[in-house]
Amino acid sequence: MYKKITLKTVALPIMLLPLVGCSLAMNQAPKDKPISVSSAHWFNDENSAAELAQGQTAFLALDDAFMSIASRIHLIRNAKHNIDLQYYIWKDDFIGHMMLQELLKAADRGVKVRLLIDDQNGTQLDDTLKALASHPNFSIKIFNPYKYRNFRVIDYAFRLKQINHRMHNKLIIADGAIAVTGGRNISREYFDASESFQFTDLDILFYGTAVQEANAVFLQFWNDDLSYSVTQLLGSSSTAELAQLRQHYELDAVRKNNVENRIEYAQKVLSAELKQKQIRWANAHFIADHPNKIRGTAHDQELIYKQMQHLMGNPKHNMELVSAYFVPTEKGTAYLGALAQNKVKVRVLTNSLAANDVAVVHSFYQKYRKDLLKNGVKLYEFKPYIERNKHTWYEIVTGNIIPAKGKNASSLHAKFFDIDGMVFIGSFNFDPRSANLNTEVGLVVESEQLQNEISASLDQYLPHIAYEVKLDQNNDLIWLDRQANGTIKELKQEPETTKFQRLSMKFVSYLPLEWMM
Repeated sequence: MYKKITLKTVALPIMLLPLVGCSLAMNQAPKDKPISVSSAHWFNDENSAAELAQGQTAFLALDDAFMSIASRIHLIRNAKHNIDLQYYIWKDDFIGHMMLQELLKAADRGVKVRLLIDDQNGTQLDDTLKALASHPNFSIKIFNPYKYRNFRVIDYAFRLKQINHRMHNKLIIADGAIAVTGGRNISREYFDASESFQFTDLDILFYGTAVQEANAVFLQFWNDDLSYSVTQLLGSSSTAELAQLRQHYELDAVRKNNVENRIEYAQKVLSAELKQKQIRWANAHFIADHPNKIRGTAHDQELIYKQMQHLMGNPKHNMELVSAYFVPTEKGTAYLGALAQNKVKVRVLTNSLAANDVAVVHSFYQKYRKDLLKNGVKLYEFKPYIERNKHTWYEIVTGNIIPAKGKNASSLHAKFFDIDGMVFIGSFNFDPRSANLNTEVGLVVESEQLQNEISASLDQYLPHIAYEVKLDQNNDLIWLDRQANGTIKELKQEPETTKFQRLSMKFVSYLPLEWMM
């Protein structure tokens, strides 16, 4: 007897077809062992030896984009044994390829290079990464890959829980001894080299005890089952393809005014800066989420915000928070408000609506502004356009003049905060995504001097780079825009926005999406 065939019985298997085989293939990558730290050629003076013996960490904050890219190149160029890198975004652009070319040169001279990139980066670099992975000294992995990398809508439809968690880490370590972390990805807009858009950001170079913790974090992610080798994902590449890539880089260097000269210039400036800005020593701790956070199974001290609480404690006098994406939620708003009510000086800098490169985030931040202000929290919003008075390093070394940018051309991307003599610099935003979904990293430095420098810098620059948000006598929001001539312009609407944009943000704020921000 034949069963009656209905539309429902036909449609259901068809609808379920995309679910078949949606889990990732078994990871075939072997596990690496910890590397040997080679530090003698980085810091070998008597003072460094004494500080290291006391468990101290040397550090240098990198608020300048040129210094930040130069520090990474400096690490790559001077590494003798190992270079480990993990990044959320690595773009197929001038900065991305300049870094890859330097890494290839390092591999050619015998340095073991390990590069881990989150798969949210996309597929633009796939051919390049596949060619580089054929080098015997170059290992590349993709973290938490999409199952359908060239048709990702299927993953969003059927694997959203898995792919909604991303590795937001930013870290480079040379010889297991010296490292740079912070907010910058590898892309032109993070290093004053973009012709259309520019992020303002902060990194920190560090050497010493805390780097041991960074090594452990990198290895933890590198050996995790979610880190798939490029060879397994994309297939093998021939030596001819690597030779072709190397030739392309060499020709590209000639066309672009000789990359070698640019790097030499960068290292000279960095060396001069290192002499002028003496590296300081302090107790420091490299902290990070465990990869289990991607699976939703991390708990307690496997979570970076729990580590922050343990190390930094609750503010008693001062808290300054700089977060590109600031969504305090009801719980965070109550926490910050209570601090301010208890006479703790709380100051927050985030993006204005016009400056925010992810506008939807702003809709879930703006809900809490009045409550924060009523309780005494000071709020500042980054302006969408910052005038530059001199040529960028990119313009100087390439001879290419970047056209003047439009009004909506700058965005805050930094993530750091200080609490009573403790400073965190890293990839963590004060929002639900950083707290609950993405993995993050950063360095906690116990330094009143560094905090005082940050506070003084904010005192100096906030009036020029940000609107101060306040409440007027009617408890309505106003934005104070300090002009170059010393006058203050009072604005009663979100600066540089249209009515449609403001209404759209208001509408979006009612959607049940805050947990994803």
